Amino acid sequence: MSICLLEFGDLRTKPVKGEHYRITWSKDGIVKYDDKTKVTLKTEDAKGIWKVNVQLVTSEVRKDLKGVLQDSATFEVK
Repeated sequence: MSICLLEFGDLRTKPVKGEHYRITWSKDGIVKYDDKTKVTLKTEDAKGIWKVNVQLVTSEVRKDLKGVLQDSATFEVK
């Protein structure tokens, strides 16, 4: 599975001050990793139900009423 992030935050060629992605990886409901754009695990360690939450944090937006600056995906590794 591949998740593609747009070139904002740390991924910009010329980063914008105060702009970054907040990323949380949870396995079976327990947070395992924060602010990692890529996680590589052995197959046995990866088994379970995963959820990744991604939020773009920027001073350019005060309120994200429609939730367009965040997304999540859930997947299972068997």
